[in-house]
Amino acid sequence: ILNNIVEARQTVEAKEKIESELRIASSIQMSMVPKTFPPFPDVPEFDVFALLKPAKEVGGDFYDFFFTDNDHICFAIGDVSGKGVPAALFMAVTRTLLKSHVTNNKAIEQSMFKTNNDLCEGNDACMFTTLFSGILDIRTGEFSFSNGGHNFPYLYRKDGTLEMITSANSVALGCMEDVPYQTGVIMLSEGDALVMYTDGVSEAMNKNLEFFTEERLETAIRKSLPASTRAIVKNMMDEIDGFVAGAPQSDDITLLVFTYNGSKPACQSA
Repeated sequence: ILNNIVEARQTVEAKEKIESELRIASSIQMSMVPKTFPPFPDVPEFDVFALLKPAKEVGGDFYDFFFTDNDHICFAIGDVSGKGVPAALFMAVTRTLLKSHVTNNKAIEQSMFKTNNDLCEGNDACMFTTLFSGILDIRTGEFSFSNGGHNFPYLYRKDGTLEMITSANSVALGCMEDVPYQTGVIMLSEGDALVMYTDGVSEAMNKNLEFFTEERLETAIRKSLPASTRAIVKNMMDEIDGFVAGAPQSDDITLLVFTYNGSKPACQSA
């Protein structure tokens, strides 16, 4: 009996230690993605908001955005294969590599190419990540992008036109070295929005094991716009939550939305 009690206590202590470490890992992971909105209150040319909701304590989804210089900002969203700590570590490496290459290269297809090769090197676990990234010129609205096997984002024009961006698509990163990545270019006008997401959105399931689907996602986008990016993300999550109706979350859910507000003239001194 005493041995059983000791073993039970040791099991509880080990479980509590693992749970504590997972909470710390989750906190570290969430600290790596931007969470302050609006992130650049002194930059009126665009509005951005994002949400990351892991299915477990730690996951493989991520988003990021950062200026490469005064006039260009990079947006990225990705989904690593697998779950848990390994996926979170691979996510952190991917995010760091991409940011380094984009900052140094500017050309998005070259940044994707170099990030992929770095991820392939020594990838004995055969992990990979889908990744969509692009660079916005805040002066002109030109958005150059590349897609590494990720869910196609949606472009919602101010006039109500909704378009899935399917160009410049290649394979996920980490699968094979020296894969060429392409660049697509779209011109954004004032009021146009780009909606990026991971497959945890379109594949969110209800209790009947039905998917939310891209069709419902498109409907949710149309119902959400025009609005602030924060409101768009909230409205889309309300639609997803209403559909799943309390069913357990099966995959990480990530949304990244930005609206181009047009080039703003610089303030002139008196």
